[in-house]
Amino acid sequence: MSARARRELGAVLAFAAFCALALLAKPYHMDEPLFLAPARHIAVDPLHPFAFEFNWYGRSVPMPQINNTPPLMLYALAGAWKLTGGREWAMRLLFVPVGLLAAGALYLLASLFLSAPLWPVLILLACPAYAINMNLLYPETLAFALGLFGLYALVRSNHAGHDRWFWASAGLSAAAVFAKYGAVFLVPTASYYLWKRGAPRRKIALHAAVSLAGISAYILYDRLTYRSALGSAWTVLSQSAAMPYASWPHRVRSILAFTGGCGLATAVWPFWAWRPRKEILIASAGFVVILFLPSLDIAPLVRPIDRATGLLLSFGALTGFWGLFVDARRQKGWPLWAPWILCVLVVQAFLYWSVLARLILFLLPALILAMAEALEQRWSSSKLERLYVPTFAFVLALTAGLAWVDGRYAEAQRGVAAEVSGRHPGRRLWCAGHWGLQYYMEDAGARELDWTRGGWDEVRRGDVVVVPRVNSNVLRPERKLLANVERVTVEEPLPLRLISAFGGEAGFYSSATGFLPFSLSREPLEEFEIVEPLGP
Repeated sequence: MSARARRELGAVLAFAAFCALALLAKPYHMDEPLFLAPARHIAVDPLHPFAFEFNWYGRSVPMPQINNTPPLMLYALAGAWKLTGGREWAMRLLFVPVGLLAAGALYLLASLFLSAPLWPVLILLACPAYAINMNLLYPETLAFALGLFGLYALVRSNHAGHDRWFWASAGLSAAAVFAKYGAVFLVPTASYYLWKRGAPRRKIALHAAVSLAGISAYILYDRLTYRSALGSAWTVLSQSAAMPYASWPHRVRSILAFTGGCGLATAVWPFWAWRPRKEILIASAGFVVILFLPSLDIAPLVRPIDRATGLLLSFGALTGFWGLFVDARRQKGWPLWAPWILCVLVVQAFLYWSVLARLILFLLPALILAMAEALEQRWSSSKLERLYVPTFAFVLALTAGLAWVDGRYAEAQRGVAAEVSGRHPGRRLWCAGHWGLQYYMEDAGARELDWTRGGWDEVRRGDVVVVPRVNSNVLRPERKLLANVERVTVEEPLPLRLISAFGGEAGFYSSATGFLPFSLSREPLEEFEIVEPLGP
């Protein structure tokens, strides 16, 4: 075996080991309970998937008013739930093929444009957006895998000229959109690519019609039954528009910083891939400096290290976009990369309530593969390897640290639920937050505080309420409450954070908590208040 082959095999094994450890370590957390709730109901009543009430925003309402996700992933989760009984490790194990499908699609797609696709694909797989998100039970993961295979089939249909690849592309795109609305970016991307490759208008229209057929049928069904599929999505979008994190400076900051930080190579490679002209570098630097002026902050105080991190990540990402759209038009893959990235940016900027790493993930393959294609045109294989190997090592090391911190945060939710229920047997337990904490508190017999039933007015002497800090939609008392309060702070010495609530700007799961996908910080992972009312 050659030295190069040994290095490649070592990288594959290192990434496989990382994935195996991450797979077995993580409890449910973040938005997973939101998708598991209908899945558990579907497992019992598959014909009425949303015929129940759920409390996710502080009030128990019919699930159709909350759900803004098409049903494909929800039914897949329901089947997995019946097979596993909901055990975390088993559920994650059952969805390993989704991650493998995405990895295989990435490699196949890259092989159509690159002579040496392995290292760029491994770097993509090791980046935080993929390695952390693809281990979570989110609809985006299924949409990502299906969409990548759909794009691969699209390119193959043009290369091979066979109708079966064309129909496979349209069908896979339809399935991806049926898993997540955000995958609609595939439709204009495919239409532009087919047009640039000389496809007749009738064929382009047919591909788009098939790609949208499934989601159109679902929306029609919803209009005849629940009448809330698009309404719930619009409610989230319109309500979030009034929030500080919806301001355009913060949103643009987040999109650029997430693009650079979620892929990491996306913040560094542009300077080698396209050798941007001096005027482009000056323009990019000037724009980013203005974007990060303190007067545009939404937080009262942004730490210098967070501002510097945002500046560097955003500068690299913006330079990458400039290079792709200005200097890369002669690349073979440009008719695919350019519309792909542009469409995801439009979806993220205008059709989502906040910037999310799991949506920025959708554009990373196009940007990284486009840069790898440009590098291959000028660099020798040995020089490329000298870039790829340290990039992969750095990306995997940083992602491993982030995954560790993410797992520790998830474990804290499960741990506090187990501790409180064990210390207070027979007492009525309440939860004042959501995410993974809600799942484990309810599993321990607790109830969610609910404003429709009076909120904190339902709590009585002898009850115990768990109130998180790093959480969304936390219900806090509207008046002073006489109570014993125990604070449990979860610390982590590794100075990386994916979610901030103590002054950092980490917002991996939503830019509502910061404009960075991760922050260099040692702030607490979480702080719980365990409240025991003393009054009636």
